[in-house]
Amino acid sequence: MSLHQLLDSIPLGIYLVITLIIMLGFIEFGFYLGRAHTRKSYKPQMAQVRAIMGASLGLAAFMLAFGFGMGQTHFEARTQAFVMETNAIKSGYFAAEMLTDEHRQQARYLLHDLVTSRVHTQELLQQRAAEEAWELVRDSEGIYRALWDIAMEDYDENGETAAFSMFSQATLDMMNAHNERLEASVYNRVSPIIWVTLFIMSVLSMTVMGYQGGLTGTRSRVATWTLAFTFSAVMMLITDLDRPIMALFSMNDQIMLDLKEMMEKEHDWREVIPR
Repeated sequence: MSLHQLLDSIPLGIYLVITLIIMLGFIEFGFYLGRAHTRKSYKPQMAQVRAIMGASLGLAAFMLAFGFGMGQTHFEARTQAFVMETNAIKSGYFAAEMLTDEHRQQARYLLHDLVTSRVHTQELLQQRAAEEAWELVRDSEGIYRALWDIAMEDYDENGETAAFSMFSQATLDMMNAHNERLEASVYNRVSPIIWVTLFIMSVLSMTVMGYQGGLTGTRSRVATWTLAFTFSAVMMLITDLDRPIMALFSMNDQIMLDLKEMMEKEHDWREVIPR
């Protein structure tokens, strides 16, 4: 099992609790290590330890910001690809009006089928039904192939007309947007090396902070818990942003719902049109 598969399989609440426990555990480990060194006259190192603690916490915060930025970029790429696909479907739907009667009916039925599939996919993602959603995504690739076949049939019958150019371009735009969204959701993830580095830097920073408290012999549990929770919460947000199926974040699919409603106002799709 890869690191991404492991992170995706852990519920977000459990992930937060596990991360928080690890952070607090390393703070306690550093504190008792500092207490042991105090008895060995390590107090002259206090200034150095404080400087190292500040630097390590700063570097860990930078890595958290870097990881959050990557996750946010992937989320925005998925959202942008979703909007691009919706606009391409709408363009293809209107371009199909210029095709011959048989091709127009087939194309519009397929496009309505595609929109319905996309809406259902979003519902399944919200229900965290990953396998069912993935099946619909794969089925939609067959719809793209069927739409392209219609464009080629129109080209064979009528040549390179304006209708063919507009419809074929819209179909290609749909395919490209689908591929970009798939890449941002499944393939382009935060690198495992970054995850490992972020985790190591975080636990080392917690250890140094606990060590500094152990050397002084005093600590604030409120401050300790607050810092540990802050680091854990940000790591949880990065994980959720980077997941194909998000829990805290979601895309607004209203634009696709509006397109589906527009299609159904123009035609009665309860009758199955032969493909």
